[in-house]
Amino acid sequence: PYQVPHTGVTVLRRAVMDDNGSQIAVVPHGDRKLRACLVTGLVKTEEQWIRDGNENVTCLDTTNDREMMFECTSPNFEGLVAMMTPNESWVARWQGITSFVPGCYALRVKGRLPNQHIVTLDDNGIPYRALDDEQSMGS
Repeated sequence: PYQVPHTGVTVLRRAVMDDNGSQIAVVPHGDRKLRACLVTGLVKTEEQWIRDGNENVTCLDTTNDREMMFECTSPNFEGLVAMMTPNESWVARWQGITSFVPGCYALRVKGRLPNQHIVTLDDNGIPYRALDDEQSMGS
């Protein structure tokens, strides 16, 4: 489980662990067809979104669902932060992503989540904040 930043809401996430019980970072496998999550900014390839789903926001699962992947992610993003130790990272604190899985995150993601998915987030106690709004960056 993880705490959603600034809400006090706890959500289950799908962590990837190695043989020693350490969390494995979710990083893009290549630099083609990259997409960023419209909720968290996590960056992966299209194939990773389809194969592995959404590790941070499991209620918006993209596993084996190309349409859901296109609705919940965007190919248009700016900046990239590699966050490997969320609890120790000042950048993670600055971006409000200390509770997300280790990985690569976009600083700004262009696009808006469709209303039906915003309702799903709300039903799961997760507030939605667009990542392409300048006021949402770094707050």
